[in-house]
Amino acid sequence: MEIIDILVVDDDEEVIATLSTILEDEGYFVESAKNCRQAIEISKKTFSDIALIDIELPDMKGTELISKLREIQPKIACIMITGHPSIENAVKAVNEQADGYILKPFDVPKLLETVKIILKRKKDSYFQMFQEVERASKNTPIFKYQHPDKW
Repeated sequence: MEIIDILVVDDDEEVIATLSTILEDEGYFVESAKNCRQAIEISKKTFSDIALIDIELPDMKGTELISKLREIQPKIACIMITGHPSIENAVKAVNEQADGYILKPFDVPKLLETVKIILKRKKDSYFQMFQEVERASKNTPIFKYQHPDKW
């Protein structure tokens, strides 16, 4: 069974508890951080498949956290969550290449569907990468030569 690790970053304890319960009930492993500094420290120690990040955090904007997390874990998928939707926040999320944008209060089925879609997209990109490596190995002479000891 595949273990999916999700990092929840929010300064509201109730949001963390709610998201943790929802995601753990679906079989995901959840870690949480109350601010960006904690999220960065966690990401240095533990691999996360997805980060759910509040836009308004006490020590930094959640949109800024995306690039910091991706410096540490380039393949992490980031979903912005906010209780204060605005065009400005949506544009910042898009500019920082967020993988999703979810509004509070949470529509649980929509939240879970977004997580599943992003995980599928992530898995598909890994399969595509492996296929490209396989294709390249068949078309590159150095990989074709089976007896390098006879050069």
